[in-house]
Amino acid sequence: MTIVSGVIHSADAKKVYLSKIDHFDYLNNKYVIDSSLISEDGNFEFSPHDLSSNLISITTENFQPFTLQILNKAPETYYFGNCEKFFTSNPTFYLEKNNNIHFEWFENYNIDSISNLSNSKNVERQIKLRDFYLKSKRIDASKLNFDQKIGISENWEQLLIEREFDIKAADLKQIDSVNSFDNYIYTELYLGSLNYFLTWIESNYPGEVKSALQHPEAKTVYSDIFSEYKLHNWNPKSFEYYKFTERYVNHFMNLQSKSFQHYYQPSREKRQQAEKVLDGDNRKRYSRVIDKQLDNVL
Repeated sequence: MTIVSGVIHSADAKKVYLSKIDHFDYLNNKYVIDSSLISEDGNFEFSPHDLSSNLISITTENFQPFTLQILNKAPETYYFGNCEKFFTSNPTFYLEKNNNIHFEWFENYNIDSISNLSNSKNVERQIKLRDFYLKSKRIDASKLNFDQKIGISENWEQLLIEREFDIKAADLKQIDSVNSFDNYIYTELYLGSLNYFLTWIESNYPGEVKSALQHPEAKTVYSDIFSEYKLHNWNPKSFEYYKFTERYVNHFMNLQSKSFQHYYQPSREKRQQAEKVLDGDNRKRYSRVIDKQLDNVL
């Protein structure tokens, strides 16, 4: 059981809410796990809960986590967005077993509102998580350039340099354990780079994308990226993993139609395609999502 507690410095807040963020269950409205009144001196504590292998957020108002709001209101825009905005405006933590959290929180709605984490096992990991999102747009280890139209192969080589640098700097030890904190960061880093790169190609090189879809037998950087989906057991709570899963299914829909679309509305055809191209837990997770989508549509 995990205990989440803290002290908040806020003139208005009277209550805090603990919410779970699961992108493969974003249609579930039962995202609030618990709530706690704030004492006169700003202290609060939630009841013990089994929060192992969960991404959680703490807010002073009862509202759906930002990424889940986006997927609910406009699922077709899943490929946009940087998690810096989503996961740093409110305290957000990825919890492992017995990973209690106590923190001091200056609520200012900016991207760095937590001042101190204390009395917490593996505190440095939570700091690493916030540092990862706060610095997620920093590019400093290569000549990677998404601001102008340069060669695909050239930029891909630079992305590999940048990604290797970021993963090494994160000093991850347990990426093979699917629900570990290290695998969560690894998944966000690795698939985040692929999602960003694919968006860049699709925006700047529509002709090359169209050619890759019409001639799937040809070996291209664009088509090769999708083959990386099954190379690792990705952390299921990662937003980048959800995005890449959606992208993966859409890619095979594109290959079937030989034309490009960012997103296909939920349909029996898309459900069948997902069953065909996904395996194991990936298939189960995504099938649950699309079944709920279909229930809403029908």
